[in-house]
Amino acid sequence: MERLQVLGIMSGTSLDGLDMCWCEVSGDPLSGALEGAEIKAFDTVPLPAELRALILQQMQPEQSDVTQLCDLNFSWARYVAQAITEFLARHQHSLSDIDLLGSHGQTLFHLPPSHAAEGSQGLGSTLQLGDGGVLAALTGVTTVTQFRTADMALGGQGAPLVPYLDQLLFRSAQEPRILLNIGGMANLSYIPCQGDIVAFDTGPGNVLLDAAAELLTGEPHDWGGKLALQGQVHPALLQEVLAHPFFQQAPPRSTGREVFGAAYAQERVSAWLHQGLSTPDILATLTAVTTTSIVEACQRFLPVEAWQGVALYISGGGVHNQALHRGLQAGLPGVKIDSLAALDGHPDAKEAQAFAVLAVACLWGVPANVPTVTGAQGPVVLGQIAPGHNWRSLCQQTFKTFQEKTP
Repeated sequence: MERLQVLGIMSGTSLDGLDMCWCEVSGDPLSGALEGAEIKAFDTVPLPAELRALILQQMQPEQSDVTQLCDLNFSWARYVAQAITEFLARHQHSLSDIDLLGSHGQTLFHLPPSHAAEGSQGLGSTLQLGDGGVLAALTGVTTVTQFRTADMALGGQGAPLVPYLDQLLFRSAQEPRILLNIGGMANLSYIPCQGDIVAFDTGPGNVLLDAAAELLTGEPHDWGGKLALQGQVHPALLQEVLAHPFFQQAPPRSTGREVFGAAYAQERVSAWLHQGLSTPDILATLTAVTTTSIVEACQRFLPVEAWQGVALYISGGGVHNQALHRGLQAGLPGVKIDSLAALDGHPDAKEAQAFAVLAVACLWGVPANVPTVTGAQGPVVLGQIAPGHNWRSLCQQTFKTFQEKTP
């Protein structure tokens, strides 16, 4: 058994912070079997307002500038390197204590095959900020980035990738489980007691709620869903949003701010204010967009015959929103709904933890996509390795394990 100290770094579509999760990842590099990922430390730090504004600007094609985009790719890596150094100092450690970095980067634009650019022959594409070579050079730690590209090269969605961790840590022989992550977008993994995992994006998670809250109240979130709980859902307006073609699309599927972003939220908020809706009513209706799209996706696309006995565990920022909890429970009355913490998981850290595990899978040459989930033509190793100062010792450590176990 080899044990690696790995730092997983994640910033999602919500753009509300940088997640850093230090894991001790264990497994056998010879067989490629990963055994576990114990969380040793976790922090979320808010993104600097100026950096967040630059990212949001570059996400909009009509405002994007190639010079600024080029600089932002390096700026993000420099920001992450500094954040890592400060994270380790807070926990009384240093970069020399870390074997590997797994950095998802900041998704700037994501075009799955169903939304591929003209002239792409139907193949999707994706762009994550934060060059791995810059991050490895600044930290001295070998870094894995660009986890989505290889899957997309084989015709996959490049998402979701967290199912690899979900089935590693959370499969149960006693209960079928839905692992629901509500970040900027919402995605789920359905893990039956036996058989193949099913996973896909369900649609917007917090992204429309957060954008509306900022427009209406000046706050970045509807904290805890308190305003939404005071409002009334408007069924006709809810169905108007759910008529979007994405919700009718069968998996594999993924989505992002390119479809459900600030412009989409502003259009809805402006129209609904004009129709006389109050702030609580708008937030209640957008909350229902998230919960109803999740419930309907479960009912349409999961191979569940009887919902009694199925458990749903929530992670991501949405775990703190009571309005989302109530909407999900009302829509899935036979399902036990709880936080991922009930499984001794960390509901805020799971995605960063996943990229720590995916980094080790890349280092050991283990395919980590799930083709039945992403739609890729087959399994593929995910990630690109940028060697740091510790690259030679990291290779020697792995090769030593090979030599000790090979007859």
